Amino acid sequence: MILQSLNDYYDRLATTKSDKIPPYGWSLEKISYCIVLNADGSIFNIEDLRIHAEKKKPVPKSLIVPMYEGKTSGIKANYLWDNSAYTLGVSEKPKNLETKYEYFWAKVNAFDSTHSKALKALQKFPAFWNENKQNYFEEIKEGLDTNFVFRLLDEGSQYIHDCEEFKKQWAIVLSNSFDELSDGQCLIEGKTTKIAKLHRLIKGVDKAQSSGALIVSFNKESFESYGLKSGNNASVGTNAAFKYVTALNYLLRKDNDNNQRLKIGDAVTVFWADSAENADAEMAESFMSEAISPSSDAQETASLANVLQQVAQGKPLKKIRPDLDPNTKFYILGLSPNAARISIRFWYVSTLAEITQRIAQHYHDLHLEPQWGNGLPEIWKLTYATAPVYIKNGVQKPDADRISPQLAGGLARAIFTGQNYPQNLLAQVLLRMRSDGVVDYTRVSLCKAVINRQIRLKPQKNQSTEIPMSLDVEEINVGYRMGRLFAVLENIQKQALEKNGKDPKKINATIRDRYWGAASATPALVFPSLMRNATNHLAKIRKDDSEKKNLASFFDWQIGDIEKDMPTSWPRNLNLQDQGRFAIGYYHQRFTLKIKDTKGKDIIVSLDNDEDHTVNTATEDSL
Repeated sequence: MILQSLNDYYDRLATTKSDKIPPYGWSLEKISYCIVLNADGSIFNIEDLRIHAEKKKPVPKSLIVPMYEGKTSGIKANYLWDNSAYTLGVSEKPKNLETKYEYFWAKVNAFDSTHSKALKALQKFPAFWNENKQNYFEEIKEGLDTNFVFRLLDEGSQYIHDCEEFKKQWAIVLSNSFDELSDGQCLIEGKTTKIAKLHRLIKGVDKAQSSGALIVSFNKESFESYGLKSGNNASVGTNAAFKYVTALNYLLRKDNDNNQRLKIGDAVTVFWADSAENADAEMAESFMSEAISPSSDAQETASLANVLQQVAQGKPLKKIRPDLDPNTKFYILGLSPNAARISIRFWYVSTLAEITQRIAQHYHDLHLEPQWGNGLPEIWKLTYATAPVYIKNGVQKPDADRISPQLAGGLARAIFTGQNYPQNLLAQVLLRMRSDGVVDYTRVSLCKAVINRQIRLKPQKNQSTEIPMSLDVEEINVGYRMGRLFAVLENIQKQALEKNGKDPKKINATIRDRYWGAASATPALVFPSLMRNATNHLAKIRKDDSEKKNLASFFDWQIGDIEKDMPTSWPRNLNLQDQGRFAIGYYHQRFTLKIKDTKGKDIIVSLDNDEDHTVNTATEDSL
């Protein structure tokens, strides 16, 4: 199903993006330099083809070049292009240089240059190069081990591998390559054809081999059966094998214009659509890329949030966005590295309407007030909430290497299928808040999402209601109330320290830093002490002017209002769900600027609420 869907996607791309999707026998590769030749084979110039952007490392240019087999660990040269070891016989890795150089030019000389000035000049190049390469060493030094192509000065900007005479002879080479292949029924196309012996390498999966890896491969006898060797075990036709790899490499490319690729944990996730009309599929892909990874543009995000909010409330997508076909088929594929192979982490097939509904529900479950950022956190960033935080140059950063692959995969599964979030997600987030003291918007919103989805999908008798997105002064859950109370006690401490002349923003450690873990898990151990300290802090605040006395009275009112309907004794421990509610109650109380009392009256909280609510993360591309 996966390979067949990719095969169909290639057919669509071949008609809409022919400049980026190569035909059979060709490949889109990264090329850094072009050697411009005179008619006698001498060098006229060496062109730098790389794309130079300000303050960024130059990026090789993508060109469609001839290739029908991927490279292996042995010596195998490409046709009319390759890295400097093959094309020029120079490299920072001197092993087998002479053999590689001779092998490449033997392939070039195998072509008939009688009717091609370009091929004739190329075949003369080795004689010139062998005598003059020392003169060009400084010029090519930066290009060592990068890919080179050639062009003839007299034929303008056309590369030699694009000349008509070469293409004619290349078609014959491709045809002859079929002779050594066996016939069989292709499992993808269903017809009898030549079966691919080796499939091309798939590139762009992080932490896989840099040269590429495989989904379909048989490199040991233990993987083979019925005496079949290599690709004959999979029975995929040469054309179909080329199509699925080419389509997947297109989806996995790391270009700035690729909005169909994202990373969730260790898995690289790609998605695409399928429809009878190309326009419908492209519109679906564009909309979904925005939904999965919202842009930083405030206006665009607000528009998207409005659409998703209406979808979450049950309004049909067709009525909200008439330009989108809700029946468009949608595919989501997650890949992760596994030695020389690529593992399928997850694979989901749905419709645009269904997947939009699931993502809208996901954002609804996450939504928390007060809202920070655009309110639609990218899916890949959510996994960072489960990573420990360290300080680098005074900035908090998550340790991405310690994100659990299983947890990230389970999170993606919950989002795309609408199932429960992973059972250990809540425990992991709570653990991180206890260990590093970072209680931010993303972590708390994940607590809310996990608890609410579990309540909704698995309702039980005497079960608490779903947690609202904003502060609920009537919620009597003991964990939620104690989280609110803890926030008030922290505010009291800060005001008391300010009374003593300390800047609240420069306090070395608040009660959150010292007692969060114990207060949220075993409240009976610490809350009595915290309440006694709060009484002392309030006494200090009351010794100030009338404004501070009013503030002390306000704190007294808050404590009394929160303690109302709470148990008369502190709980000895809180379960995971109540610990999650503790964090949510704390967040609501700590960062809500306007509180409604039980009578609906607004009470303004004019306290210090300008703390950071997010942990700085690396960009997705740097992972």
